[in-house]
Amino acid sequence: MAILEGYLSEAELAKQLNKTERTLQIWRQRREGPPWTKVGKSVFYYTDTVLAWLKAQEQHPVRQPKRIA
Repeated sequence: MAILEGYLSEAELAKQLNKTERTLQIWRQRREGPPWTKVGKSVFYYTDTVLAWLKAQEQHPVRQPKRIA
């Protein structure tokens, strides 16, 4: 088993989310994005927590009742 098994690098996650690495950096600064782990200067994202974060971002539309005129 590799030590970083189950983790994505910043570049890998950015590619999968169709975002730039800079976007992920901004999210970290604002504490908005998925949880991350820093090892030295490298940032990694654990796949399970990224999936949980994505699920938490899910939005459900609220339907308004029809107006009867």
